Amino acid sequence: MRRFLLAFLPVLIACAGQFPDHVELTPEAQNVDTLSEPPSPDAYKEVGRVVGVGAGTDVDSATEVAKNDLRNKAAALGASLVTIDENTGAPIPLTKKLKVELKGRAYKPVD
Repeated sequence: MRRFLLAFLPVLIACAGQFPDHVELTPEAQNVDTLSEPPSPDAYKEVGRVVGVGAGTDVDSATEVAKNDLRNKAAALGASLVTIDENTGAPIPLTKKLKVELKGRAYKPVD
């Protein structure tokens, strides 16, 4: 059993590294607002789906990192709004951190 766990230790550590614990907002993302409900289809059109991920020592810090990642990705699509449709979190094995994943949709104003 011990060999089995030691064999998978590098995989678990690699998985933990996939979740950043700090994400700076890009200048464009600073103008992207987050919503819990989709905006009016008369005023905004969906430009894509986005996923933000983050890690932290508590839920609030991990969520903030994931939200920055989500807003950056929405801004890269030219969006000014992003909804958060799904929010999941879980502990990262063998660390004292939590991971948060936010799934959403990016929107920009209708021309």
